[in-house]
Amino acid sequence: MTLPIIAYIDGGSRGNPGPAGYGVSIETSTGTIIDEFFAAIGVETNNTAEYRGLVAALEYFVEHQHRDVIVRSDSQLLTRQMNGRYQVKHPELRKLHTRAKQLEALVGKVEYEHIPREHNQRADKLANVAMDETTKASHSLTRPSSVTPPVPAVLSVGIDIEDVNRVADLIRRYGNRFTNRIFTNGEIDYCRRRRFFAQHFAGRFSAKEAAMKALGTGRGNGVLWKDIEVVRTPPGPPTLKLVGGARIRADKLGVTDTLLSITHTATTAMAHVSLIHHT
Repeated sequence: MTLPIIAYIDGGSRGNPGPAGYGVSIETSTGTIIDEFFAAIGVETNNTAEYRGLVAALEYFVEHQHRDVIVRSDSQLLTRQMNGRYQVKHPELRKLHTRAKQLEALVGKVEYEHIPREHNQRADKLANVAMDETTKASHSLTRPSSVTPPVPAVLSVGIDIEDVNRVADLIRRYGNRFTNRIFTNGEIDYCRRRRFFAQHFAGRFSAKEAAMKALGTGRGNGVLWKDIEVVRTPPGPPTLKLVGGARIRADKLGVTDTLLSITHTATTAMAHVSLIHHT
């Protein structure tokens, strides 16, 4: 019998809202630490920081293909919302809750447990390190300088999930007619060189859908599939290149940068796109 992997998560802010961050400790059921990480997330509320920690933990489980997991948090609100006992009313938390549920479906079996704060000390320490980093960054931005550094703002977010088998079937049925309509030559060349090429095609298909959602166009409305290209130059992460109608739409929105995250298993691919404006 395989024992579940446990994620201890914590998030907080100093001021609510204030300098915020989260911490995650991934452990075995016997307490052995597998991994741990944290992130400074700017000025946010306590609840947003808690959810960002949850999303990060679930993304870790998807990436490492853990299928039987437990998430432990000292946030009663988060655990009860994820267990369906409380409704999610705050608009920002609803977005994070939706993303967490999508990731949960990719993982498989996820249990959420509320624990006392004193049983969550490692994740709490990691979250405080993250908040320290946010505080330091905030102070550096307020120091006098001849050049004011740009402050990034997230304009919109798009998320999409695709079935790898559905994309594989489209490739089998239509071959180049399908791939040449949806993907650029660079994307086709990259995916065809991968052993499980359907997973990579599905990931890029999902990224294009997520980008269209973030742009607010959906399929069509002047944005073509190949106006959005996923560019990957190993060992770097994948990035988005916008041209044509997608670039025109992005410029109207004030987009100066994009963030892309793609993950996939043998059966499912998921992409998350954020459109960024640097003021």
